[in-house]
Amino acid sequence: MLQEILNNLITVLLTSGVIVYLSKALMSNLFSKDLEKFKANIEKEAFSYRVRYEKMHSERAEVTKELYKKIVKTYRTFHSYMCPLQTSGEPSQDEKGGEAVKIANNFTDYYEENRIFVDEELAKKIDKLSETFKQAWNEFEIYRLSKKNREFDLENWREAWKIISEQTPIIKKEIEDEFRKIIGIEDEH
Repeated sequence: MLQEILNNLITVLLTSGVIVYLSKALMSNLFSKDLEKFKANIEKEAFSYRVRYEKMHSERAEVTKELYKKIVKTYRTFHSYMCPLQTSGEPSQDEKGGEAVKIANNFTDYYEENRIFVDEELAKKIDKLSETFKQAWNEFEIYRLSKKNREFDLENWREAWKIISEQTPIIKKEIEDEFRKIIGIEDEH
């Protein structure tokens, strides 16, 4: 009887051990499969985020490039239009003014349409530049009206030229520095 109890006990222990071992093996196998699925899903999500980030960064770089071109064109046309020294062979003042309006409006429209790609601090600088262009434009147009009315108030022209030749380059430089950061070119100073 003791022998029978021992045999039954050994059988129960062996069976329990086998069951425990099989349970652990089964759980390990299931866990391993779940872990592999989890890893695959994480890799898939990481790839998806990387693709979206790269696309967004690429779009932002393109907007930065185009916006900078439009800023430079606006600055150049305003500079040419308002410059006190006009040379012969250049387009007339009226032609330059028409071109300046067209280019400035193009800059403003593009900026407003793509403002979402610009962080808030940079947007404030671009807004400031845009306002500076408008201020210079208004001063110069007051001069042009006084000239047409034969009053010749050169003070407005001087003010417009001062804004374009002194203030705008400073703001433009700040924007350039921010654009360089966006595209990954750090200032070495």
